[in-house]
Amino acid sequence: MKIILDTNFLVYCAKNKLDYKEEIGNLIKEGFELVVPEQVVDELVKIIKKTKEKNSWLLKARNPKFKKTTGRDKDAANLALQLLEFNKIKIIQTQGKNVDDAIINLANQDKKNIVCTLDREMRSALGRVILINRFKRLMLTK
Repeated sequence: MKIILDTNFLVYCAKNKLDYKEEIGNLIKEGFELVVPEQVVDELVKIIKKTKEKNSWLLKARNPKFKKTTGRDKDAANLALQLLEFNKIKIIQTQGKNVDDAIINLANQDKKNIVCTLDREMRSALGRVILINRFKRLMLTK
């Protein structure tokens, strides 16, 4: 069984000092392998390299989905990358137009695969999902 980690899950865990590897181990009693699509790693690197633009207010006015990256996000993304390396999380190549498609494709390869995400749209598209509840505890759906 593969446990697939999403970008927002990794950044949230880094920001809030959650040990996702231990928490998942407590939640899932059978054997599992933590994996990350390479698109997630690329997204973390983009967050780290993103600089505050002078006219970010203008970009936000043109594109309502635009979100300014804060220094805390950059630090959390950097920590998330370091934790991936420290925990020896397997980075795998997947196909997909974007990160969400890559994760969904990977999750659909086997019914036992579980995705760790905070994304509501992705949660509805997938079967079993690990998310973080309001008490900062991991929770398995379905």
